[in-house]
Amino acid sequence: MDSECLVLLPRVCAVLADPTQSLPDDTSLEKLLDWFTGLTKEDHGLTLLESCPCLVDYISTVCLDKTTHPSMLSFSLKLSGLLAASQHGFNLLQDRSILGMAYDSERWQVAGLWEDPSVRIGWIHGLSNMMRHTQAFHFLDQAGLTKPLLQLQTDPSLFVASAAIHLLARLLTFHQPATTSHTTQGNGLTVPPNKEEVELDVTMETSPGSGCSITMEILKHLESSLESDSHTQVLQGLRLLALTLPKLEAPLRGWVIRRVLRPLEGLVLEGRRAVTQPLMDVLLATYRSGPCDSRLVSLMASMLNSQNPSDAALCAAATLHPETCPPGLRQKVVAVLLGPLQMVTGVTLLDWHNDRHTDGQTDHRHTDGQTDHRHTDEDNRQTDGQTDHRHTDQQTDHRHTDEDHRQTDQDRQTEGRSSLSLLRDHLNHKPSCISLLCVSVSSAPYITDMESSAAVILAVVSLLRICNGHSPSPESKAAIGCSKASTNLIGCSKVQRCGLDSLASLSTCPGAVERVVEVFHVLVQNLQNPDSDPTVLQKNYQAMLRWLSVSAESSSLADLVNEDLLPVLKKRVCDVRWEVRDSTLEFLGQLCEALSCTVTPILLEALCDQESYVRASAISALARTLPLSDQQGEPGNQTQEQTLGQLLHILSQDSEGFPRRAVVQFFINWLKTHPSSSSSSLRSVISLGSTDLDWEVKVHTLELVELLMEEILPGHQESELGSAPPPYGGSGGTNLLTHTDLTHPYAVTPSQPSPLLTHTTTDTHTPPTHTSVVCGLSRLVELGVVTALLNGLFDCDRPVALKACSLLLRLRDVVCVPRSLGKGAMTTDDATATVAKVTFDLRGQVWEREVTRKLQEKRGSGWVKESREVGCDRLNRNRVSDRTDGAGSEACDRLTGKSVCEVLWSLGLEERQSVLSLSSDHVQNSPLSLLEDILNPTHTSHTEEVIVDCY
Repeated sequence: MDSECLVLLPRVCAVLADPTQSLPDDTSLEKLLDWFTGLTKEDHGLTLLESCPCLVDYISTVCLDKTTHPSMLSFSLKLSGLLAASQHGFNLLQDRSILGMAYDSERWQVAGLWEDPSVRIGWIHGLSNMMRHTQAFHFLDQAGLTKPLLQLQTDPSLFVASAAIHLLARLLTFHQPATTSHTTQGNGLTVPPNKEEVELDVTMETSPGSGCSITMEILKHLESSLESDSHTQVLQGLRLLALTLPKLEAPLRGWVIRRVLRPLEGLVLEGRRAVTQPLMDVLLATYRSGPCDSRLVSLMASMLNSQNPSDAALCAAATLHPETCPPGLRQKVVAVLLGPLQMVTGVTLLDWHNDRHTDGQTDHRHTDGQTDHRHTDEDNRQTDGQTDHRHTDQQTDHRHTDEDHRQTDQDRQTEGRSSLSLLRDHLNHKPSCISLLCVSVSSAPYITDMESSAAVILAVVSLLRICNGHSPSPESKAAIGCSKASTNLIGCSKVQRCGLDSLASLSTCPGAVERVVEVFHVLVQNLQNPDSDPTVLQKNYQAMLRWLSVSAESSSLADLVNEDLLPVLKKRVCDVRWEVRDSTLEFLGQLCEALSCTVTPILLEALCDQESYVRASAISALARTLPLSDQQGEPGNQTQEQTLGQLLHILSQDSEGFPRRAVVQFFINWLKTHPSSSSSSLRSVISLGSTDLDWEVKVHTLELVELLMEEILPGHQESELGSAPPPYGGSGGTNLLTHTDLTHPYAVTPSQPSPLLTHTTTDTHTPPTHTSVVCGLSRLVELGVVTALLNGLFDCDRPVALKACSLLLRLRDVVCVPRSLGKGAMTTDDATATVAKVTFDLRGQVWEREVTRKLQEKRGSGWVKESREVGCDRLNRNRVSDRTDGAGSEACDRLTGKSVCEVLWSLGLEERQSVLSLSSDHVQNSPLSLLEDILNPTHTSHTEEVIVDCY
């Protein structure tokens, strides 16, 4: 802790403990607590308690005062738990009898403070902070704090109830016996109960002093909650169980499961829809967290049988994902999920008799009367005889206790027809139909195999056709008998979105090649439908791109694209909805890239769209298509010039930031793919982008600058003029000195030598000559790169300045001579002088005065005096050059041009980068500032305004 903070902290504690002082806001208290948390993590709280005894005095003062403010009491409880997280702090607080007084909930109830939710949640968080060692656990047990904690599990405040559940879950897993091996069956299920669980049962009952009493108390309360008539208690009990089971280890896990299995069975058989999802969360948490007995698997199968089709589909979808799903349970899951899809589309996916009437799938507990009990009163849901046999250890015995004691095949078929009738009723009801089919279609990609994938694809295609208004075949419709389902699905965007997502995933299935033409036909139908929702069209495009890779060589598919797809895309580009135009242009760019075709005229027209998002998408699509036109040998020079002119116009005139960002990104991609880049266009982009008002445009411009630096400057591991620069944290571009791709025209000898580019390609290990470095640096100056970097360095947006500073550091270390070169350095005086002659004009720039001032500080006052004596300016420059020698000309140049390297060395880039790397609140958002904020109100009058700078 800083000495300044150490001095202020006692005064802050005195202010916080004084009820007459104005209270700081809750955010300041939370920030103060975060600071203490970080300090305790560094040294486990030892130094904090030794150097700041005022904290213990503050907690004692607040806890003794029953009239303290609830927010201060809550803060004090959290702080006391934080200090008690170490055994040293716990003993210190216990010696002063602070913990027993602070966590006496009855004391705060009498004082009337317990009614405030902040006090209750501070009480819970304090205990949670404390639970780092066994002493704290025993303190909670001996103080009897488990009972109020269990009561807070059903607190009316959701935050309090959630915090209580998490703390109870920690207590259940605090003391766990050592993990032992289990004997498992072939399907991964244990044989209950095993020896370790029996021994643990005895230990729990006979060893109350070992911490087991808390576990037993929580478990008994959990059992009673699951059997309670209160819906809130049941929900909270299920949430606690779902949170705890994944963290339990054997044998405690198996022991807990055996104790809660009976009330869970009761909840499943009651069929309460309100607890279906949390109950399924518990079963899945149990199943996924480790081996479990066969009763649990039977219970999961009962969930699929006992619920209505909508709930059963949700349960089946959740059960589908565990990899160790037993084959019998998986068959039932597949039947539940594919049943609605088969019934609506008429595509055969299941054998109804085999899939719906096996012993493992059809439980004799569910006769017609029991199926209909969902529509009767709760009191008539089950008979006493059924209640008894539901709680036996073996569910197979239960199948032989029905009225007939044995069920014939005809009875099973009758029950199956009843289930199909119930499913048909749900499909004819629009809300349940949509819910069922969304779950069914979304799960289809996860249940397909080698044999059924083609049929599942056909079923999804048929469903999408129904949504477009095409009815299934009359034969299938008559056989199924759910005529209302087709009507309910027409124009249903929710089902269409799920179907298209599923269809995109099914493109990787083995049977995809067989159905590719049918898939494209239905996707084109979606585009041709004028009533298609924009989100449906967007997913339609995504699915089409996925299926393009399935049959890229199909001639019939190419005809479909040219004759059917492209005409409808031209219409969609003119859609009245901008979302449709935007997604269509994005798809056009991706389609052209996938099929190596161009639609440049359509994209050029979209550059004039009234919506900025659409213009940006058109620019991005153009970046994908222009390289293709060059590869195909099309006469693209005129088109490119027209395109570049429009893009530069957008960059300079467009009022929205999205298109301008897209223009700079276009030139980034264009520079990577076009070896004959226009220098004038790049110079214009850099000039416009570096002075743009949008900070993202400026960052993208710096990315373009970085690419130019990598291509123009010679890239080698070592250089004559400097060693490899450290990684200054650029934007992920290739390091200037490790880039070895010299295919760009700026990095090779051109066909007509230029004085700026005359150098030869060198080997990777051969250092470049200083001439090549000078040529590269001169080229960067000519393109305005140096000016753009300085624009960014002095920019008010920190990301822009940080990026520019990083690039300037890299440029300086590559091309400029280090200030202190010893004897034998890899440079010569001639090289130094040559590089120093590369200058640039900084007149008229906003940062001209700042750069000039720094140069004066580096050069001294003699340089300024000499420049004034020469007295040359733009009006008499020719006259001066006629009557002066070389020294006079150099002095004159100091007024019109500045050496790049001298400017770079004078800017103090390392110091700037260290400052820019700090967050913008590194001064205000500090512990010292926070303590001063808390103390400031005590030194001001009530009429003065107090400005607090914490967030």
